[in-house]
Amino acid sequence: MTVLPLLITGCGELKDSESVSSEDSAPNELIQISVTSVARAERPSNLSVKSRAGTSDIGITTSGKATAADREATKLSPEVSGWDTERLSALAYKKLGQLGGSSEQADFGGLLSNDFKSSALVATNFKESSLPGGIRIHEGSVFPSTEKTLEQELASLRSRVGGGSVIRFKPVGVGQQSEDGGRFTTKVLVEVVGGHSNGAAAQVDAVWQCSWLGTSSPKLTRISVKSYREVHSPGALFKDATLSAFKNAPSFARQMMHGIGYWSQRLTRVDDMEIMGHHGIAVGDVNGDGLDDVYACDGGGLPNRLYIQSPDGTVTDQSAAAQVDFLEASRSALIVDLDNDGDQDLVVATVALILFAENDGTGKFTLRGGHSGSSGPYSMAAADFDSDGDLDVYVTGYGKRRDSVSGAQGFEASSPIPYNDAKNGGRNLLLANHGAFRFSDVTGSVGLDENNTRWSFAAAWEDYDQDGDVDLYVVNDFGRNNFYRNDGGKFQDIAAELGVEDMAAGMSASWGDHNGDGKLDLYVGNMFSAAGKRVTYQRKFDDSRSIDDVAAMQRMARGNSLFQQGSEGAFQDVSEVAGVTMGRWAWSSGFVDLNNDGREDLVVANGYLSNPGADDL
Repeated sequence: MTVLPLLITGCGELKDSESVSSEDSAPNELIQISVTSVARAERPSNLSVKSRAGTSDIGITTSGKATAADREATKLSPEVSGWDTERLSALAYKKLGQLGGSSEQADFGGLLSNDFKSSALVATNFKESSLPGGIRIHEGSVFPSTEKTLEQELASLRSRVGGGSVIRFKPVGVGQQSEDGGRFTTKVLVEVVGGHSNGAAAQVDAVWQCSWLGTSSPKLTRISVKSYREVHSPGALFKDATLSAFKNAPSFARQMMHGIGYWSQRLTRVDDMEIMGHHGIAVGDVNGDGLDDVYACDGGGLPNRLYIQSPDGTVTDQSAAAQVDFLEASRSALIVDLDNDGDQDLVVATVALILFAENDGTGKFTLRGGHSGSSGPYSMAAADFDSDGDLDVYVTGYGKRRDSVSGAQGFEASSPIPYNDAKNGGRNLLLANHGAFRFSDVTGSVGLDENNTRWSFAAAWEDYDQDGDVDLYVVNDFGRNNFYRNDGGKFQDIAAELGVEDMAAGMSASWGDHNGDGKLDLYVGNMFSAAGKRVTYQRKFDDSRSIDDVAAMQRMARGNSLFQQGSEGAFQDVSEVAGVTMGRWAWSSGFVDLNNDGREDLVVANGYLSNPGADDL
């Protein structure tokens, strides 16, 4: 049996007499919360066929009619939807897979045309640079025609990264050179990863222009290399320490090592287990021992977990002892000192409330209340916006509030319209900290309700103009972002004025000085879409849209953005020059000095639903 707490919200606000002295009349909008323990029997695992023999099957008849989802799914097929360029791109991708196998398995039968030509796959000249830690970067720019066979060129390419190399491809552009589609080209991202027997690691990133002949089983007629870069490291930069760190926390393997697909088959829909898996973490020292601990949020029906670090680097699960293993679906958390008593308190964004819990200094928490003002909380960011000495909390609200009749919320309740500039999302809110765990919604009174319905995913505080108060950048999915300048506790959206609206599928933001000029720059995580980069440049796509809409959709597919701050606070988009757009399906992104050289590097967390194709970039 396991005992997990369940939250029950009260009805109404706390009275001043219940939370503060009568002399202090600061507002408090937190509602009372009581905690009830729920006993659950462990579900049996590895059930045998015999143990299931007593179950019954219920036959469900269908009408045979195609549902709306069925009709939409058919549009994903290029043959059905009439997107011939996507059909050709898929054929080319499959053909290129033949080049990714080991040299011993190379078989180019049916792949190459009789007149196939190629440039050298490895540059004949290199510009070399080095980084601390023995990291070397080689960039090439000259790729002459070669008389070598493709097998020989591929062998030369593989030799640059050592043994056991893997080659992966991603078509990001397709163009038809003849009306019948008999000749077409694909722009392809190429990645070659390998290692040497001494532990050194290497990677090649290149862009190929491939020419093809044929519409049903195309043959490769030419490869032209457009860009090429090698990165060499004397050893692995990072080692996966997950299993060793969590070896003393059995709950981690039982709960966290399973994906959304696993749990979606074991939890009811009412538990708010969403397929997107938007569950954040927070890091901080909750018990005052000088070691960082981890609080991990999870979906409805699964408890949030608090992992306490030991001096040897391992962690133990103290979720129940700390009274923070909430069962409500939780999207994000903050470990911050809310009451200025020197220990780290906890804020958790659940599907029902924003929870505030006070730390007693030893890592045990007491719920002080919850705020119900968010339509559907996602991530949070804390800062002292009004310079009164207390940390305030900004909460992003993605979609609209849950419908009381249907239960739908977010995407289920409404779709973003228009797709590239949606303004029908949920409302973000700023909760002002009045001390003694009293909070109130001041969003409207400080000016943050301006442009405040934009499907927000994340926010980042920073005093970008160095005037002594913190400003706020808000990242939105499906369109333009917000940049609120703080002037003495009052905000104004100046994103358009400074050129940082960045209309894309925004996921995250991070501040840092990327070029060492003493001014803060901004990196925004967006979705890079190979399919979007292909489709939005096709005539069929362009013909049904305005020029502005086409450019906006092309921008959405580009990926991440780096904005460099210049004179007088203006920003310049240097994303493509810096080579930082391709973060794949990016989520969290951050500036961090990985090799202690005094320069801030970038880390991008990416991915989405698992793809059965292991060779996909």
